[in-house]
Amino acid sequence: MNPSAIQYLKRNEIDDVKWDKCIASADNGLIYGYSWYLDHMAAHWDALVLNNYEAVMPLTWKKKWGFHYLYQPWFTPCLGLFSSESLNDITPFVQKIPRRFSYCDIDINENNLWKESGIVPPATVYNRLNLLLNLNESTASLPGRYSRLAKRSIKKSSAHQLKIVKDEPPSEIIALYQENYHEQHPKIRNRDYQALLRCCNTAAEKNHLSTYTARTPDGEPVAFYIVLYDDRAVYSLVGGSTEKGKSMGAFYLLTDAAIRDHAGSNKTFRFEGSDNPGIAFFNRQFGSSPSYYQHIRFNRLPFPFNLLKK
Repeated sequence: MNPSAIQYLKRNEIDDVKWDKCIASADNGLIYGYSWYLDHMAAHWDALVLNNYEAVMPLTWKKKWGFHYLYQPWFTPCLGLFSSESLNDITPFVQKIPRRFSYCDIDINENNLWKESGIVPPATVYNRLNLLLNLNESTASLPGRYSRLAKRSIKKSSAHQLKIVKDEPPSEIIALYQENYHEQHPKIRNRDYQALLRCCNTAAEKNHLSTYTARTPDGEPVAFYIVLYDDRAVYSLVGGSTEKGKSMGAFYLLTDAAIRDHAGSNKTFRFEGSDNPGIAFFNRQFGSSPSYYQHIRFNRLPFPFNLLKK
C-alpha cells in the first residue's frame, strides 16, 4: 500500500455512498462505521480514505481549550480502519492523522493492529475484551451452550410469568435505561441520550433495530434491551434490568430472546462492553468466546495542557 494514496477528508468532502459501500463490503465492517451512525453519535467526524474508498478510517473529534482531539463516542464500542482488502496494520493511517489533533483516546476494532514501533507520536496501547457468539447453530441447539446459571435464571424468569414484548419504541427503552443507570454512567449527558434516540430511530427506519421489554403480568417493565443488526452481526447496544428485574433473571430472558431471534443466521452476536468484569461475567454465560481489540491513546498537547490529559 502506498501511504501517499491515503487522503484526509473533512466530513463535507466525504462521498456517503462510496463510504457506506466500503463499510458494507469490508471484511471487518461494523454498523458503527456507517455514515448515518457516525452522523448521529459523533460530535464531529472526518476521515482517512485510501484511493477510491478502498479503505476508510473515521476520525471522530471534539474541540476543547482551543485544541482538537480524537475521542470515542458514547454507544460506539469501536471504530478504526475498515477495508475490503484485509488490511489490519493501521500504522500508515495513524501517521496520516493531521497534526491539529493534539490528543487521541480511541478504540479500534479487533481486526486492526497498531504497531507501536516507530509510531509518531508514541502511543499508549492496551487490549480490551469483547465477547462474541457465533450464531451458526439452530434455535434448539444454541441454548445448550449456556451455563447452568443462565439456564436457571431463564427458568426463574418463566416462573415469575414474565412476558417479552417486542418492538416497543426505542424512546421507551432509552428512558428506562437512563432512569435505572444514570448513577452508574454520570458522564453520559441528556444530549448523548437524545443522539442515541435519533440514531435508533434511523436504524429502525433502515430495519436494523429490535427492542425487547420484559414485563410482569401486571405490565411493569423489569428489563429492557435494544439490539442492532445487519447482514453479518447482531450488536448489543443498551440494556439492563430494574432492581426487581435482577432478582427475577429478567435480562437473561431478554438476551436469550435476542439470541434465539438470530439463531442459525451465521451472524456474530457482539455482546460489547465486556471489558467491565461484571458485564463480562454475564456475557460469558451464553457460550461466548473472547475477542480482543486495542485502546489507543497519544498526547501531543503543549505544556502545561499535556499534564491535564494522561
